[in-house]
Amino acid sequence: MQNIFKSTYRNFIRKPATNLINLVGLAVSLALVVILSVYSYSELTTDSQHKNGDRVYLYSDLVNGRINAPAMLKTQIDLTIPEVESTVTVGGPWDNPVFQVEGRDPIASDIITADPDFFKLFTYEAIEGNLTTALNDPMTVVLTKPLADKLFGKGSVVGKTVKIDNKNSLTVSAVIKVPQVKSTLSFNAITSNASRKAIYPNPEEFERWDYRNFQLFVLLKQGTNADDVSNRISTLFPDYDKYKENYDLLKLNPIEQVYFSKFRLYGSTYLKHGDKTKVMILLLVAALVLIIALVNFINISSSQWSEKIKQTVVLKVIGADRTSILKGALGEAFILFLLSLLLAILFVLLLYPFVRNFTGISFSASLLYKPLFLFVSVGGVFLLSLIFSLIPAMRISSSKAVDNLKKSIDSRNSKSVSRGILVTTQFTIAIVLIAFTVLVQKQVDFGSSNFGFDKENVIGIKLTPQLMEKKDVLKKLIQDNPNTGKVSFTQYFPGKLNEHWSRPQVINGEKKQFGFDTFNGDANLLSILSLQLVEGRFYSDDLATDSKKMVVNETFVREHKMENPVGTKLAMGSGENSPLSEIVGVVKDFHYKHANIPIGSLIIKNDTYVSYCLVTVSTSNFKSLSSFVQYVKNETSKLSPTFPVEVSFLDQAIENLYQSEIQFRRTFTLFAGCAIVICCLGIFAMSMFACQRRIKEVGIRKVNGAKVSEVLAMLNKDFVKWVAIAFIIATPIAWYFMNKWLESFACKTELSWWIFALAGLMAMGIALLTVSWQSWRAAIRNPVESLRYE
Repeated sequence: MQNIFKSTYRNFIRKPATNLINLVGLAVSLALVVILSVYSYSELTTDSQHKNGDRVYLYSDLVNGRINAPAMLKTQIDLTIPEVESTVTVGGPWDNPVFQVEGRDPIASDIITADPDFFKLFTYEAIEGNLTTALNDPMTVVLTKPLADKLFGKGSVVGKTVKIDNKNSLTVSAVIKVPQVKSTLSFNAITSNASRKAIYPNPEEFERWDYRNFQLFVLLKQGTNADDVSNRISTLFPDYDKYKENYDLLKLNPIEQVYFSKFRLYGSTYLKHGDKTKVMILLLVAALVLIIALVNFINISSSQWSEKIKQTVVLKVIGADRTSILKGALGEAFILFLLSLLLAILFVLLLYPFVRNFTGISFSASLLYKPLFLFVSVGGVFLLSLIFSLIPAMRISSSKAVDNLKKSIDSRNSKSVSRGILVTTQFTIAIVLIAFTVLVQKQVDFGSSNFGFDKENVIGIKLTPQLMEKKDVLKKLIQDNPNTGKVSFTQYFPGKLNEHWSRPQVINGEKKQFGFDTFNGDANLLSILSLQLVEGRFYSDDLATDSKKMVVNETFVREHKMENPVGTKLAMGSGENSPLSEIVGVVKDFHYKHANIPIGSLIIKNDTYVSYCLVTVSTSNFKSLSSFVQYVKNETSKLSPTFPVEVSFLDQAIENLYQSEIQFRRTFTLFAGCAIVICCLGIFAMSMFACQRRIKEVGIRKVNGAKVSEVLAMLNKDFVKWVAIAFIIATPIAWYFMNKWLESFACKTELSWWIFALAGLMAMGIALLTVSWQSWRAAIRNPVESLRYE
């Protein structure tokens, strides 16, 4: 073993540049593989911490994204289906409440409500208190450790009280750790549904079937068939016979399937979901990066075969057998891979904070120290070193000393062909990654810029309970500023979820069920967002008769097959005799949700219940804009001294809405860039070997009158040929996968031809820039130096 280490060291310092390229390329690629593998493992094991997770289900229609259920359903399940061990309804408020402890600053944070058996279904570790009974009593709350520390500071907090929205006092019954494993449920505080009735009084949501404000989680008894229970739950709805087709789509979906589903959550955002496609794409990128590094390893190693064979001659002459030579060759490869792994882990530990902040990729660093990770990592590099060095090692160890001394081994042509194939593979991967990177950039820009309304120079002020009571005062204060354009009060703000209603309607004597999204807004909303009317008018503040009027979007008209929408009256209440509201106009479709989500049926109501104040700023001057924002913050803090006020720009809110796509773009660009750099390092090393191998040929050609340009063309032509072949191979591959990726978007950019042309040109430019320097050095070298010993 000592001899192997010595031999490895000597071989490394004999060719430091190429060996360093090999080592760094492998280390960087393994670092990317480690980051993306650990991240993917973290994503794919979401919700794995729940002890009863294999028996926990969400009653939902994940195919169509419907996950809301009425609280009444829980009562009926508990009474009629004995195979169900426990049911829990989980809900949340529309807006994050403000937590306040006497003598400390108020903090806005999320909260969910649930039934007492919540911790029976979902596993959390208690730091203080008893989770079995933590939600039994009303007006109690369980806090996560970070929120408890922010509210109370360090120390025991069980038994202490905290106020919610400066109204209701809750007693802390337990403190829990934030789980290291990712979870679909995300919250900082949880209180009981009994407390919900006092904090957010709305008794009808627990007494009526048409109030679907909750998610229903079910814990089945051991050995119970989930499909059978699903069918029986659906029949519990009073109108099952009437809407059987819709109810039959609702199933008990295992909790581990929820995270990667495309559900729609109306209200709070306490249920998180991931994107399995993105995870798989990033894993594929990691594999491609590793392939590029391995191709470098093969090319550089094969370029050193002749020297290795000469060393073998010496070893055989002094008595070394084939087995010891084979062990030495394999040992050197394993040491190189192991050093690369150690460097990769060091890179991960050093660069992870940057990668996390830049790309949004996050995972628990403790995963890197788990025995499983270490075993898989070391075992993986051992297998890689064995697979990619066994054949060369066997060739070297089996070669005959006499043949080597006679220099009878000549495999230049076969080496040239194999290197060409390998370099073409590298460029194929590089072209695919460049094309995909351009497409990701194009799609993100397309989605975040085509909302169908004006988002520039508009700020949104989140209305606190105190601002709600002083809307007129707030409006006057804002309008007094000379930089104010128009002011509108609305429920709409990008990233904030809208209500979804389902109401029976009678249209032309025919009864239909209308489903639609809805939010409130005053008459100025049309001009602030620059919405386009296609029919009718927008309601007006000057007409008292317009107080309950509505406008709808084009999708609403199209989906509900309305021939004459203007003048149609719809029942907007929840009762059978609810008052009718008239449609006065139709607006052009716009993306009021994420642009990757299909535009739905929308009603904008002229109603006084609002949650945001939108303000257009009449100046584009940065200094004046900053001054205006500061003015708004100062004035609103005076009107709302108890509750912190959020002030944000509309375009920034839209950018935050696209944070996931922006982070994916950054991640893909970063890792694709690393892959291309590794590819360049390999090509650089290959060009060094090519120039060294042909240095005498270059000298002879120059003696015979060859120009520098002709020598450059001769040395570069192989690389140009390989890039051209790679482009032909990469284009259909890239087109197929890019087209598949775009299918996941409701609104997508075009797959333009110039993306492939740009990728090919960039690959050609990268190749020529990488090899031309070495070629130039060889071309301008004095031929006397090349032929001195001939």
